[in-house]
This record gives sequence, C-alpha cells and structure tokens, in this order.
Amino acid sequence: MRMISLSALCALLLSACSDPESQGTLTIEVKKSDFGIHIPAEGNLESTESTLITAPHSLRGRQSLVWLLPNFSNVKKGDVIARLDAKRTSFMLKKDKLDNQRSKLDGAMRASSDEIARKKLLQDKSVTATERKLADTFFSDDERVYTKIEIIDQMRNQDYLDAKMDYLDWNTGQHNQKANAEQALITLKQKGIQTKINRHETNLANLEIKAAHDGLFVYKKNWYDEYPAVGDAIFSGQTIGELPNTSNMQASLYALESESSGLKVGLKAIVYLDAYPNKPFEGEVIQVDSLAQPKDKGSPVNYFNFTVQLNETIPELMKQGRQVNAKVEVLESKRMLAVPSQSVFQHEDDYWVFVKDGGEFEKRKVTLGARNLNRTEITSGLNESEVIALTQPAGEQL
Repeated sequence: MRMISLSALCALLLSACSDPESQGTLTIEVKKSDFGIHIPAEGNLESTESTLITAPHSLRGRQSLVWLLPNFSNVKKGDVIARLDAKRTSFMLKKDKLDNQRSKLDGAMRASSDEIARKKLLQDKSVTATERKLADTFFSDDERVYTKIEIIDQMRNQDYLDAKMDYLDWNTGQHNQKANAEQALITLKQKGIQTKINRHETNLANLEIKAAHDGLFVYKKNWYDEYPAVGDAIFSGQTIGELPNTSNMQASLYALESESSGLKVGLKAIVYLDAYPNKPFEGEVIQVDSLAQPKDKGSPVNYFNFTVQLNETIPELMKQGRQVNAKVEVLESKRMLAVPSQSVFQHEDDYWVFVKDGGEFEKRKVTLGARNLNRTEITSGLNESEVIALTQPAGEQL
C-alpha cells in the first residue's frame, strides 16, 4: 500500500501544530497533483507459443520417473528428456508371460483330459450298441422254447440297453458342451493375459521421452503446483515440461484480489525484469482470470492471474521463467484534485469532508471520482488551496 510522502507528512504536522484553534486536528491544504490508479503485480515471463513435453499417450498404468534432464537445458530434436522406470514393467511382463504359458498348459491338459473322457463315452456307446444288436439277434418270444419269464427278461434287457444308449448320447453331448465351454474360458483368459503382455511391451517401448525439436527444456508445474522430480508418478499424457518459442514472450502475472479493482483486458502495463529493474517494457493485458484464487497451495490470500502481451521481446534478456514485476494503468496519471482517502467520510450514499473555516471546521458534501489505494479524486464540492481535516475534528458529528 502506498504511503503519504515524508514532505506531505511534515506539512500536515506543521499545519496541525501552527494553529492552536485546530485543537490538534491534522489538516492538509488541497492542491492539484498527479493522480493515477495502478495495480501492482508480480510473476514471470513465459512464451506465447510452446511445445508441451508429455508422457506418451500409449502408456498404460502408473509409471515412475527415474531420470529427468535439468531445468532450462538446451536440447536437440530427438534428445532424451526423461526416462521412466522399466523394472516394474519388466517384472510384470515376465509374470504375465509365465501366466500365459501356464494357461496354455492348463488348456492342453484340460483338452487331453476331455478327449480321454470323450473316447471312454464313445467306447461305452460302441459296447452298448453291440449288446443291443445281440439282444435283437437272439431275441425270441417262442413259448415253446422259452418260458414267459425268460421272454420278459429278454424284453427288459432290450429296454435297459435302449435307455443306456439314450443316456450315453445325452452324456456325450453334455461332455462336449462342458469341454467346449472350458476351452472357451481358457482361450478368453489367454486373450486377457496377452493383452497385458502387449501393454507391457508397448510401455517398455515408450519409456523414453524425447524432444520434438530443438529448444530450451523448461519444467512445467503439475496440478499440485509442483515441478516434476525423480520418483514422481507419471501417467499417460501427463505434461512434465515444454519447449518454448523464446522469440515472442509474454508475462504471466498475479495481483492481489484486494488491489485488482478495475483490472480488465486492454489496459496498458509496464513490466520490469527483476534482473534489469531500470529497463521498462510496455505491454497490454490480454487475459484476466474470472475468479481470484490462492497463488500458493494452502495460502488464504487470493490473487487474480492475468497475462500481459509484451510489445517487444529481447531474447538475450527475456528468458523463460525469469521473474518480473509490473504495474497496470487502470487510470492514467494526470493532474487533478485528489485528497487522502482517510479525509473523506461517508454515510450511505453521501460523502463529505471537513473544510477549515477560520478556527472551525465546516462539514461539506463532495462528489467523488476515481480512487486508488490511498487517494480519492474530488470532482465537485472542494476548491484548490482549501484546508481540510485528515481526521474527524473534535466535537464534530459525522
């Protein structure tokens, strides 16, 4: 927050002390002076165009970062920027290949067992069919040769063999259905294992992240507002950095929510590099977040993030990530009648100041214009060279 200058403060003290009738009330003479509204901000430089460096989209599952090129490293096209851990993937690949071999052996053993059972059923059917043929061949209902009981026994034997044939036909069909279902289940399991094997082999083929073109490799924060580091979990498509085009830079800035009144697209901004504080760069606000948010994780202080497009880029000075501070001109500085905000009093929609008239103070309504953090423009109700109270005079009612 801006403070009243030392010379102005001395003038206030002299004014208060020089008039015994002011009863110790601090006063100030109203004068026209340069008045403007500027929003202070700080942030860093970034490129307007960048190629994102991401983990391959073909990756599946959680991966671990085991090596990462240092931040702000110059790279050539095809250079390895990061490597992911191959140990876990290699172990899982070996395990799934063993599972696949085991599944194939299980399928072969099950097929062999099913074939043995099927042949036994066919053999039983063949024996039963032979027995049924013999029963038909030697069946006789001649009562001169066989007794009625013997004839009945022969007929019962034929019925039994017919029933047994029906049962064997049914059992053979059930066995074939069960065997086919078991083989289909084993085949499905093998396909699932093969899918995992293919995924692991794809992952092993994509564990190196390479530069798409020449440039400067710069780390990029993740959704936890943290830069990538060895040991981090990496997922498909996750961004770990970027290759910025440093020929055209902009400033990503943060302004306190309490100081951002009037911030909007199109305003003029002056940006200063921390490394070169005496060299201003002009620009224009091209984007403003609609919602203020904490800049640091866990902080209760809210900031508006906004972007300033610079009118000029000097590559040898403007490096990606370089710290900057800026001021945004909400109201251009010009000479006008402005008083300290603490001297303006308010009740509902009425504003007034206490104007010194001889040894007393007169309560006078005023019309306000623009306001910054510590000064307020007076558009009517007050004249230059008049003296006003900085605080409520003793005995005066608000």
